[in-house]
Amino acid sequence: MYLSRIRIENFRNFRDLDVALGGNIVIVGENRVGKSNLLFGLRLVFDPSLPDSGRQLGLADFWDGLEEITADTTITISVEIKDFEDDLDVLAVLTDYRLNSDPNTVCLTYQLRAQPGLGHAPASDDDFSFVCFGGEDEAKRFGHDLRRRITMDLLQALRDAEGDLAAWRRSPLRPLVEDAFIGIDKDALKEIGEKIAGASAAAIDFDEVKTLEVNISELFLAMAGSKQDVHPSLGFSSTDATRINRQIRLLIDEGRRGIADASLGSANLIFLTLKLLDLQRLITANKRDHSLLAIEEPEAHLHPHLQRLVYKHLFETIVDGGDGVDADNDEDAAGPLSVILTTHSPHIASVAPLESLLLLRASLNEGTVGYSTAAADFTKAETEDLQRYLDVTRAEMVFARGVILVEGEAERFLIPAFAEGMGISLDEHGVSVCSVAGTNFQPYVKLLCALGIPFSVITDYDEVDEMPRANNRALKLIRIIDEAAEEGDTDAVIKAIEDKGTWKETFAEIEKFGIFVNGSTLETELFEGDYAQEMIDTLREQKFGAGRKAFLDAWEAQPEDFDADELLKMIEQMGKGRFAQRLATRSAGKPVPDYIKDAINHVIRLV
Repeated sequence: MYLSRIRIENFRNFRDLDVALGGNIVIVGENRVGKSNLLFGLRLVFDPSLPDSGRQLGLADFWDGLEEITADTTITISVEIKDFEDDLDVLAVLTDYRLNSDPNTVCLTYQLRAQPGLGHAPASDDDFSFVCFGGEDEAKRFGHDLRRRITMDLLQALRDAEGDLAAWRRSPLRPLVEDAFIGIDKDALKEIGEKIAGASAAAIDFDEVKTLEVNISELFLAMAGSKQDVHPSLGFSSTDATRINRQIRLLIDEGRRGIADASLGSANLIFLTLKLLDLQRLITANKRDHSLLAIEEPEAHLHPHLQRLVYKHLFETIVDGGDGVDADNDEDAAGPLSVILTTHSPHIASVAPLESLLLLRASLNEGTVGYSTAAADFTKAETEDLQRYLDVTRAEMVFARGVILVEGEAERFLIPAFAEGMGISLDEHGVSVCSVAGTNFQPYVKLLCALGIPFSVITDYDEVDEMPRANNRALKLIRIIDEAAEEGDTDAVIKAIEDKGTWKETFAEIEKFGIFVNGSTLETELFEGDYAQEMIDTLREQKFGAGRKAFLDAWEAQPEDFDADELLKMIEQMGKGRFAQRLATRSAGKPVPDYIKDAINHVIRLV
């Protein structure tokens, strides 16, 4: 089974959130957009550890943008579930909650509303009550019986892993140890307890230790008095056969140190390891049918490489592989565990399944809106391209407020410098310049449309037989953009652009969709556009041979006579990225090409 959709109305940050989900969920977004509130909304439906008093929300939990709260105003959180039929245990739990309109989908709903028969607008928290029901019939109530079978566990951000591991009641090690000790012979445990008691008595029998014990006891009695005396003594922990398991502690560094000596990151990682083992134990023991493991900001205290390693394994082996042991033998099997993360880490987002990304963005007067990749129609090739791209670039694109897509490294290095020349800091606006290393912009445009991230595309004219390749390239992108907007007849939009009489008119229409085309290539346009001397000075850093030095000298004397092909060969030999980096240091005060200026301004207006 997997969560296929969530809808939230009038709850905290959310006026009307309605997004498709793809099973595992990686929630990204800026601070205060409601990532934690979304998790709490899911807890209202699935978390058995949340008491009914915690589910009883109030006036403060309604969306702040509501002008008034009437007797008809509700907080509603609905979750849809698919692919539950193959697991008979899950099917038995959920089958009564199918949608009438789609029997392959289950819907579970939490709703807070005014008390029945209130007769006036709610004025206090006591005027509300909640109900949890399934399907489309409020009579189909659900409660703890469902939540103990399909359960959500939350690991909060910056948790005190060390403290939880040290406290036996809270430790995720406890249920694992207790389960392991169930089958051990009681007489064998009693014998071990006697040996431990003997060893501890011998250690306490030293005169120095006895003296310390007496000093502690006498001072406590003097301070507390005889009626409050607890008779303190020194010794090792309980050696009772029924409690020996409680003395087991998790050690590190081959048993030389306790968990208190571990780093914060290591302690959190140990906690996660034990929690995953416990979830697998519960499912194997048929104590639950599916686990939803929610983790807030799992990157805390973890080195970037470790973030990628740990969560790549979690997604690819623990979750998709079922138990993490036989995953290689059944690569397509989905285990009874779904992971829900909130993160600010591009390192974690870079290894997350592409269909799992959920971007939350604050919208003026509309509350937080959500954009998900789960419903995006990526081809297999597009998925592979994007997952590799996000991995290599560490998913910066996903965290940007706006994106400028470019063909190569030259634009990636130069455009931030051009923006500075325009008095614009791309970082302050949260805009990233992302190179797609070619002209295949389609997967990236599809991803940005799915996530609702504003963007522009800068591409070369690329004339072949008096026809610009940029035209067909742009039309394919416009089809993606227009279909994602769902605002009209895409074929008619494309036809109107194709009917333009000149390329100038055509590209003027294309720019309305955020696609900006030059007249040839970036480097030649810069040379022709008042950058000749700066480019010559940059190329001279390469220390070319006599022949190419002669070219540079000739171009310096007569810039209009430069050889475009020879210029591009020199830049290739120097390396486009290195050339652009060096040229960027010489760009201050120079004019910015119009098509680049327009592309930058286009994104800045949208963010």
